[in-house]
Amino acid sequence: MADTVLVGDIGGTNVRFGRARLGFAGHPEVGDIAVMPGDNFKTFDDALNLYLGQLGNQRPREALFAFAGPVRDETVRLTNRNWTINSRDVARASGLERVRLVNDYAAMARSIPELGDDSFRLLHDGRIPDERAPILVAGPGTGLGMATLLPEGERGWRVMTGEGGHAAFAPRSDREWELTKRLKQMHGYVSKELVLSGSGLNAVHKALCEIDGVSWVETAPAEIMKMAEQGHTIARDICEIRAGATLDALGDAALINGTRGGVVITGGVAERLVDWLAQPKALSRFFERGPMSHYMEPIPIRLLMEGEAALIGAAALHFDEDH
Repeated sequence: MADTVLVGDIGGTNVRFGRARLGFAGHPEVGDIAVMPGDNFKTFDDALNLYLGQLGNQRPREALFAFAGPVRDETVRLTNRNWTINSRDVARASGLERVRLVNDYAAMARSIPELGDDSFRLLHDGRIPDERAPILVAGPGTGLGMATLLPEGERGWRVMTGEGGHAAFAPRSDREWELTKRLKQMHGYVSKELVLSGSGLNAVHKALCEIDGVSWVETAPAEIMKMAEQGHTIARDICEIRAGATLDALGDAALINGTRGGVVITGGVAERLVDWLAQPKALSRFFERGPMSHYMEPIPIRLLMEGEAALIGAAALHFDEDH
């Protein structure tokens, strides 16, 4: 259909598809949303063909897909799933006339201006932000994504993506120093993503158990959260370290990129940790920057609560180019 676009958000855990059009005041609207576990499919084409089959004759002619991995030369390999996707191959196999691939955080970041206040939970209100200042969009999910939303012209936006999640982890407390040393022994390089993301949870849990001389048993994230609330030392430390270090990492990125328009925290891990992120001790990790602490205080911090944000952002990226 000429007035719609097929959009997708393909991460390390789930595959999301939708059909988008321009709605009220030029904001994208996404319908026919399907969310499917990536583990259900051997390839991306398998997931896409299943969804296209469900659309029948309502399928659009063009698509823009957001992937959790760097896109180069119209090809992407997912960071946390063994899929490699090329846009031309996808178009040929699916019958779509045009296929574009972007990094998932390009789509996530581009969604922010399209969402209302009810899509966010405010963690720090700061001062009234400059609505045309850069905005950092980042946070831990399966991995740790980061992107910066840059104003362009009077109303437009441009997204700058990177791989900030793979920058080196910077410990602050004695406990974090011990954790980092143990992770270095186990993994060599200790990235922010290893400590903060869902894919690194077992490594962090195992390292803390070894430090404390406790036998490690693989434990589901929800169970760790429950244990932490009950006062279990290692579970509590996992939550405190991940919350505080997330805000620390985002504070570094905000300082480097000058994102005075605000910070938006994203990702399923962040959503589960929201009560820990909101603690003054964790928030202080964002603001404490020595002589530049005053620079950080006015920056608003919000948690994104809209599960379909990347689909909305993918649609916005498509219509930005199309109009």
